[in-house]
Amino acid sequence: MGAAIGLFLRSWVLPVLTFGITLPVWFFLAAGGWLWWDKTSAVRLAVDKAVTELVAGAQLEALKAEAVEQRRMRAWSDGKADEANQVAANEREARVSLETKLTMTDAGKRKAEHELAVLQGRDDGVVDQQLLDSLHNR
Repeated sequence: MGAAIGLFLRSWVLPVLTFGITLPVWFFLAAGGWLWWDKTSAVRLAVDKAVTELVAGAQLEALKAEAVEQRRMRAWSDGKADEANQVAANEREARVSLETKLTMTDAGKRKAEHELAVLQGRDDGVVDQQLLDSLHNR
């Protein structure tokens, strides 16, 4: 039985293990075994855990920084909104003031037109002292 196993190993297993184009197959098997053993080792598990904690910590710091920046941007935009509200209020006040002046100007225009119509209605063409004083005070 031992001779049969030896013959099997020499005839089938040895040629498979030594076959290779640039590297023998036994090198790939050894590397695969090392990787499998390395994944199950305590050192690898500790390193993986440490890397995971580092990545999680970095992600947490990034999220905190993003939240701070969003708060800062929100405060800035609120300040801009307050500024925009102030500008709008100033524009409303200016519009009301302008409308008031326009109304007063229209009233003054109507009064001047009425006075002109009265003056044009006079047929004598004489400028009296009252008319001269009213024109002089303007």
